[in-house]
Formats: sequence, C-alpha cells, structure tokens
Amino acid sequence: MSQSAANRRGMIALTFGMAAYSVNDAFVKLVAAELPFGQVLFLRGALSAVIFVVVIAATGGFRHILTAGKPIVMWRALFDALGTIFFIAALVNMKIADLSAVVMTSPLILTALAALTLGDRVGWRRWAAIGIGLAGTLFIVKPTAATFDVWALAGLAAAFFSAGRDLATRRIDHTVPSLVVGLYGTIAVTLAGAAIGLGERWMMPSAGQWAFISIAAAFLGIGTYLVVHAFRGVEIAAVAPFRYTLLLWMGIAGYVGFGEVPDRWAIVGAGLIALSGLYALHREAVARRELAAKALPPA
Repeated sequence: MSQSAANRRGMIALTFGMAAYSVNDAFVKLVAAELPFGQVLFLRGALSAVIFVVVIAATGGFRHILTAGKPIVMWRALFDALGTIFFIAALVNMKIADLSAVVMTSPLILTALAALTLGDRVGWRRWAAIGIGLAGTLFIVKPTAATFDVWALAGLAAAFFSAGRDLATRRIDHTVPSLVVGLYGTIAVTLAGAAIGLGERWMMPSAGQWAFISIAAAFLGIGTYLVVHAFRGVEIAAVAPFRYTLLLWMGIAGYVGFGEVPDRWAIVGAGLIALSGLYALHREAVARRELAAKALPPA
C-alpha cells in the first residue's frame, strides 16, 4: 500500500473510530449515572475483551495473542491504561467541556512527537490544519482560565499518554494483527477500571444496565480496533486532525441521546473541525498528484 493510500485508510478509520467511541461514551454516561464508574469501566472492558478474543479466534489469529507480547505492544497498553486513569481523575473534578478542551490537544502533541521521534515531515499546511481543528474544539467547549488547575494538568497528562499510545501504535510491527493490539489495550484499561473500583461499592446491574454495558463494550471494541488500524503505517500529521471529529460525533450523540442542542459557537466550531479534515484530505490529493507527476517518464 502506498503512503497516500495508507493515510486515506487512516483518516477513514479514525473518523469512524471516533464515531464508535461516541456511541460507547453515550451508553457509559447513561449507566454511570446509576452505577459506580470504575465498575462500569471494568465490566465494559471485560466484555469487550471477550469480544476481541472471540473475533480473534474466529479469524484464525489466536496464535498471535501469546506471541504479540512485544515491548512496544506493552508500552502502548500501558499508555492506554495511564491515559484512562488520568482522564477519569480529571473527569470527576472538572466539567466535561473544559476537560475536552485540554484532551483535544492530543493531535498537536502527537504530531510534535512524531516529528521529533519518527522524523515525520510536518509542513506549515499540516500544522495549520491541526491548528484550525484545535480552534474549532475551543469554540465548542469554550474553556475558561479559572478551570485550568491541577485537574486540568491531569487532563493534559491524559492527552500526552493518548498521544504516546498512538505513537506506539505507529511503531508496532505490521505482523502483529490490529485485533491483538486492541485486545492488549482493552485488557490494560479493564485492569485500570478494577483499580478505580477498589475505592467504590459495587452493585448488581439490572438487565437494562447489562444491555447498555454490552452495547458500550461492543462499540468500544469497534472503536479500539479502528483507532489501532488508523495509526499503522501512516503519516501522523495527515491523520491526527481527524481525531477532532470526536466532538462532532459527541454533539450528535448528545442531541439524540440527551436532547443537548449545540449553540451557534458550537456550530462554528464544528464547521472549523470539518474544514480541518477537508483541508487534510485536499493536501493528500495534492501529494498524490505530485507523486504521480514524478513517476511519469520524461517526454
């Protein structure tokens, strides 16, 4: 697969991965209002891990589970778990809108890390696309200076670990199936939920709550697989802006599930995020034409 084709695959996978995460978050929000969050996180993760194992076994990839325990896969799983812990710690003590503004710095952090550690070429146009997406995020969440305290630093730590996770994904050998990589990350996050649950008093979920947790687990598995797939063999700077689409999907989930209507500034922000993604796609089209022109034999 050419680099341009890999980038397009990554853009599509990350966009739909963010959509799956949004569905997961909506059902988790519904259940977490009635059950301890750590318990929800653990049960959802355990069910998602079972789904991963079943799918891996059905596709003949079960042998990779034991052989995929490479250091880079373990580092990715650790970053995933730490990011979740810091995110939850901040979520308990911050407004979700303000926390979202901090966490959405992840594409900028990821692009900078990729340029420093992987030698990815990041031109001013791609920095501009990422910056436009970040500006759109700020229009949606409208953070205030008073909210940036120690819990905001925890949110920033979550963004760093999220960027580290995606960077580690980029470095995982292509022989390790994405499903197996997703399984390791899911197990790590499930263990993080168990750790959080040590300070909670768990309850027996009702049939409806089990149904919501199961739906969340399924979409968590889909989202995890797509996000892993999105960052394999791609140029990080080209794909990273599409993480901002999470806020668009979250807006839709909030309206459908909770009747939350975005204000005009949120609509402006959504437009900027869409513009960021469209511009990234445009740059990919330009890059493809330039490569095709160089490949043509001289007249």
